[in-house]
Amino acid sequence: MVMSRVVSAKIPDELKKKADKYGIKIGKLVRDALEAQIGAIEHEMLSSKLDDISSKIGSKLTKQDVVKSVRASRNER
Repeated sequence: MVMSRVVSAKIPDELKKKADKYGIKIGKLVRDALEAQIGAIEHEMLSSKLDDISSKIGSKLTKQDVVKSVRASRNER
């Protein structure tokens, strides 16, 4: 079972009315936006770590080589 937490936010009444009017699912929107933001942050952190590792091992391994290897590994799953 997936564990969940309740997160609440106060928004102006007019914004809530418009969201309801247009059928916007606020929970889904918040989850999607949060996942996208976390994904972008993690991508940036990994990219930075990869740059650090690449500078330590020199030109023996390129960023593209690592990306290709990671993608291949993901595709095997």
